[in-house]
This record gives sequence, C-alpha cells and structure tokens, in this order.
Amino acid sequence: MSFEQWARSWEAVPLAEATERYDIGEASNELVDGPEDILGDEPECFFVHRGHLTVDGPLVMGNGPHEAVDTVYVIDGDLTVNGPMRFVNMDVYTPLYVTGSVTAEDLLCLLDCNLIVGGSLTVGGLLMTELADAGMLVVHGATSAGAWLEAWDRGEVALLQDLEGRRLRIRDSHYDEQAEAEDAADVLSPGLLDGGTEDLSDRLWKAALEGRPLLRPGIRPPAGTGGNDE
Repeated sequence: MSFEQWARSWEAVPLAEATERYDIGEASNELVDGPEDILGDEPECFFVHRGHLTVDGPLVMGNGPHEAVDTVYVIDGDLTVNGPMRFVNMDVYTPLYVTGSVTAEDLLCLLDCNLIVGGSLTVGGLLMTELADAGMLVVHGATSAGAWLEAWDRGEVALLQDLEGRRLRIRDSHYDEQAEAEDAADVLSPGLLDGGTEDLSDRLWKAALEGRPLLRPGIRPPAGTGGNDE
C-alpha cells in the first residue's frame, strides 16, 4: 500500500506550520537537518493524521518511484497495528514520523524505509532491520521486542534507550552482528533460515501473513506493554 492510498483522509498541513510543529531534524536525532535532506527538496506540505491510529493488520506500507506525493507523513499520536507491519521504500525516501508510540506484532523495516518514533516501540515478536544507506529507524522511547535482527550494516538505527529483547546475528552472512548477539538460528522458528540470507525478509513476511510465529515458543518481550486505541 502506498502512502497516498493509506493517507487519503489525512490533513495537508502547509510546510511552514508543519516544520514548526514537527521538527524532523530533532525527531531524527539530528541524523538529518530537515525533510529536504531526506526528500531532496522541500515539500509543499506534510500529510498529518491527528490523534491515535489503530490498524487491523497486516499493514504493508511504503512507496516505489512516482507512487505518492514526495513529502513527510505524520501520525500525531500512537500507531497500533493489530498484526504484523512491513515498511519498505524502494529508491524513494518517504518518511513516516509517529509522534507517540508504535505497537505491532512483528515489524520489518526494509531498504529505504525512514521510520521515526517519538515515543516507545513495542514489537510482540520479531523486529527486523535491513536498511539501505538512505534508510533509518529512530526510536526515542523504550524499545521492546522478542528479538531484534539487524541484517545489514547499512542505514541508521538509533534506539535511544536500551533494547528490551534479544539481539540476533546470522552466522556466516555478509554482515555478522556483534559477537554478543545470539545466533538467529537458535531463536527464529525452525525452517525460516533454510534458504540462507537471500530473500530472508520475504520468507519472514510470508510466514507472518500465514499467522506463523517468527520466533520459537517462549521468546517474548517483557509483559505489560501495549498501545492505545484511536
């Protein structure tokens, strides 16, 4: 689903008002100075959803070239996805800024995804980051996940508070996660790594869509966290 499809009813906020209210430089932890650093040019407006947003998942979002307005999308509140969530941009850099918290069952942030979370990030199962050089995931609040798999040593991942959950690496991959991380083969559900690292994100997403757990039984984040409904 492109952002244009997802955000049809969102409010177009003029750039001067939007940049004053939603400081992308500060929100990105100064990884960029403003939206023009992500998009290449200043947009005419931001598209904003005011208030909490709850989506019955699965939620797939992102853009390929010429699929939506080249701008910043903002949820001024919490985003709760009742199911898995996949955010992938391909050769475009459309950012989503959630001023509150994000909750999903599984979350895959891929390629040129730019996801900025002003509050906490709670993932019931697997958080996967496989970002290209222009991608970013920034979380200002607590991050809780059953496990986090960072598959590429590219892009920017800034978890500004300690992660609650396991960190995973893929043995013998082109990117070997730091030594203290656990072998993903011991944590991911059996069979998911049978094809190696090639197209791993596609296999994980297919399993999530089929309702299969991505992690072995008993691997869950700390209890007592959750999102707000709209």
